[in-house]
Amino acid sequence: MISQLATNKSVNYLKKVGVVVIVIGSLGSHLVHNTPLNSPIFPHLFARFTALTAMSSQWRMFSVVDRFSWRLEIVAIHKNGKTQTLPIFAEQETGFFEKHFINFREGKLHQNLFVYPDARYHYSDYLCRIFQNETNPIRTIRYDLFWRQILPPQQAAIRDQYLTEEFSDLGKLGEYQCQN
Repeated sequence: MISQLATNKSVNYLKKVGVVVIVIGSLGSHLVHNTPLNSPIFPHLFARFTALTAMSSQWRMFSVVDRFSWRLEIVAIHKNGKTQTLPIFAEQETGFFEKHFINFREGKLHQNLFVYPDARYHYSDYLCRIFQNETNPIRTIRYDLFWRQILPPQQAAIRDQYLTEEFSDLGKLGEYQCQN
């Protein structure tokens, strides 16, 4: 009976320690990712914990709104020099309702590809495997960034539209070699 009470106390103690570790890890990871400060204590540990728990999003709720709209285009460059624009999600087609009201994966993927070069490298490797063919193999994957300006409210009212007509080529985010 006494040994069972001691076991229960040790289990409760371990649960409390686990909860404290998770709370401190969560607060530390939010501090690391949502402030410009780097964590002075175990910065890589907090970054790894944040990535493992999928809490690495930076929130911009009360920040200044961007004055431009952008889109990312992924282009495959084949061995013979021809280019091919690749779809963002190769596995599935989505309907209008799902794409615009339920499924926000494309926007999240674009944001991650825009911000993180490592994500572009890994996604390029994935695209090379998925779209590779033997007759005309893919040599590199290129990321092109296009943007258009959001008009100030006065100009938008005059033009009766809030975006400029055409996208401008902002530049290349990089080319990644296929590992064939």
